[in-house]
Amino acid sequence: MMIRTFCTGRNAHAAATKARPAGRRKVKAKASVPGLAAQPPPQSQMAHDWIGPADPSSNLRPIKFRVPPGESAAEERLRQLRAETQKWNQAFWSDHNQQFNKEKADFIRTWLEKEDYSSVRTDGSKRMPPAEDMSEFYRTFLTEHQPSQLQYQREWYKRNLYIIYLSFRVKMSRLVSTALMR
Repeated sequence: MMIRTFCTGRNAHAAATKARPAGRRKVKAKASVPGLAAQPPPQSQMAHDWIGPADPSSNLRPIKFRVPPGESAAEERLRQLRAETQKWNQAFWSDHNQQFNKEKADFIRTWLEKEDYSSVRTDGSKRMPPAEDMSEFYRTFLTEHQPSQLQYQREWYKRNLYIIYLSFRVKMSRLVSTALMR
């Protein structure tokens, strides 16, 4: 299955710059990079699934799923389950990352107050706790959030196994229908 990516703004320019061979002059056209487009076409016109740039809150790349013409009920259910799983995954990681960033900022602020430091050094750089203290924060954060991680992991495995099962059924039905048409 072919997968296309879509980029917006700075991401498309960065991808075009990376794809340029050394020693060649800059080309303004973003569409000259194979596999990249500014925006995906409407779902009814898509030939492949499209993968977007990473979401800033979850760090996950959203996928726009192709709707093939003549989609069977099993194929539709598989596509819907993949989309639901993506939304669920997006929501979990957005919440988790937001909680992590909040707790990390609180930890740094508390550390600065405890050590009686300002948040900026005299040279203008940000003051951060030493690696040992940050390591302790990371360990504590992971320990406190272990139950939700385990629950997420169990649900992730259930969803993925069901997606694999539905994918197998769709492939088998395609094979059978292809064999019967011969």
